[in-house]
Amino acid sequence: MSVKIKVMTFNLRFHTVTDGKNSFENSKGKVLDMLRREAPDVIGFQEVTEAMLLWLKENLHEYYVLGHGRDARYKGEAIPIAYRKDCFDLHAFHECWLSPFPTRPESMLQGLDQSVCPRTLCYAELIHVEGDTPFAFYNIHTDHKGALARIGECTLLLREIGKTPFRFVLVGDFNAYPDSPEIKMIKATAASLGTVDATAAIKGTFHAFRGDAGTCKIDYIFINLPVKAGESY
Repeated sequence: MSVKIKVMTFNLRFHTVTDGKNSFENSKGKVLDMLRREAPDVIGFQEVTEAMLLWLKENLHEYYVLGHGRDARYKGEAIPIAYRKDCFDLHAFHECWLSPFPTRPESMLQGLDQSVCPRTLCYAELIHVEGDTPFAFYNIHTDHKGALARIGECTLLLREIGKTPFRFVLVGDFNAYPDSPEIKMIKATAASLGTVDATAAIKGTFHAFRGDAGTCKIDYIFINLPVKAGESY
């Protein structure tokens, strides 16, 4: 049986008072309104602080919110996944650090141009209540500073994706333009897996609180589930 799912990638912008009127504390009502209006089935969030993660769990009543922080105490900034309680059963969930030691908290790539921020990969295997086969949903936020670090992180990401026997959705903030080596690498490998860039027609995803789509594209959704060209994802 085929079912239609709606997925979203959403960088919430970590809470900082220097954002003034645009800080998360002032904008979270609009965030909640938008999520209720769009009603995605699965969401990959980025830049979620501990307080923001608690807020998501307390306010997204229709969803389970999974994931933890990236520091050594499993606290700090997170990239959680939220999925609708009435649509899916959870088959498996995993979170790892994008480093040579993926189970070591706060571990990082060495000898590259990575920032001081550890990076994680969060993924869930979900079974739709009207379906009979799991699919994997991956969420990532690659380094904001180093291109070599992003290539390294994407290499580790693709290695993890290569392990799944299931169809998959990959979402995230890659901090990289469509013509960057890291995104070209993702697309080249993804193409061999029958994967579509569902955001190919989108020109911008970063808008610096202007409220428009912007012209800077750094967020993506890749999918190798059966899709129809021209649909909205």
